[in-house]
Amino acid sequence: MKKKDYLFYAVIIAFIMLFLASAVIFKEYNVGALPVQFYGALIGVFITAIVTAFLLRGQTEGDEKREKSVKVFEKKQEIYHDFLRNLKEIIKAGDITIYSQGKGKDSDDNVDDLKDLLFELGYIQMHTTEENANNVFERVSKIIQQMNDFNSAKDKEKSLSKFYASISEELFGIISILKNDLYGIETNTIPKYKIEGLFRECDLFIDTDEEFSKYDLQNYFWDELQKQLKEKGYGIVPKDFREDVSEYYARAKNRHRYYEIAFPVYTTQSGETVHFTIGVENDYYYGFKKPEYKKENPELIQAIRQVSSSFKQTDWWYGFKYSDRNRLDFWSLDSQAFERLKNPLQREQFIAEIAEEMDIYIKKFTETARQNNL
Repeated sequence: MKKKDYLFYAVIIAFIMLFLASAVIFKEYNVGALPVQFYGALIGVFITAIVTAFLLRGQTEGDEKREKSVKVFEKKQEIYHDFLRNLKEIIKAGDITIYSQGKGKDSDDNVDDLKDLLFELGYIQMHTTEENANNVFERVSKIIQQMNDFNSAKDKEKSLSKFYASISEELFGIISILKNDLYGIETNTIPKYKIEGLFRECDLFIDTDEEFSKYDLQNYFWDELQKQLKEKGYGIVPKDFREDVSEYYARAKNRHRYYEIAFPVYTTQSGETVHFTIGVENDYYYGFKKPEYKKENPELIQAIRQVSSSFKQTDWWYGFKYSDRNRLDFWSLDSQAFERLKNPLQREQFIAEIAEEMDIYIKKFTETARQNNL
């Protein structure tokens, strides 16, 4: 016999001896009852074994499910993080490459962002609901469209904060979907207008390495100022100042100067049309110019002085002045306000403030002229 067989029979004999000994110890001498008790004990052991087996099986299945859930959760985390990392690289690149071949035929440098992205979206679809997958795909499509729109924009710096706000809104939406799927936590995304406002408060703009162009800035000043005043209802005939600006900076001395734009703002009872004129020497200036050299109109000069004592009378002007606070020395380019004019996110608002300043003086003048019955 094998060693295992000896052990098996030894256990059986030990169990019988233990059973008989217990009968003696507990003074159970009824021989007829012993078989019943013996079989009862065996049935008890059998039932206990069955219950224990079921409990162990249930625990094992629970452990397996728990282990499977942990593995699925970890895999989902890995897939979602990889997807966000790849999306980050696409956004950093500024566009999505459909196919780019490497140097050699068998090169490993071939790039196809679209295929990679489609596979990433496929992995996401495999691990989440159809609704979540569709929402993620829709937001990714919007990001790609926004990148295309930004790349085709003429003034990228001007639209930069709006572009980043749109990208952020879609990106935060994707993260909210994946976060809810992983952790069951719902997150409200930050509205686009709040993101854009935050970027504007942070003074976000591209600081390029291109040389600061005095020509471009002065041309922008004239173009945007005319646009802003025209939107306020003034009868401005748009003028192209590019030739004037080029001649202005063409000479080191005896520079081209005194170019200006004028538009009517009031007609007196005597029939004289009063024009509001904006011009530039070193700094820009504005006011009410005479229709001819040394023309006199005391009532008109008095009305202008009532508007502001800072208006100065000359042989050519009923009254002119420089800006109250937004000074721009276009010749020396050393005015502090140029920092706002150079900033693509501030320059439009800066010109709007200049136009508003002029608009206030024009309205005060027309109101005073009417009160004085000019």
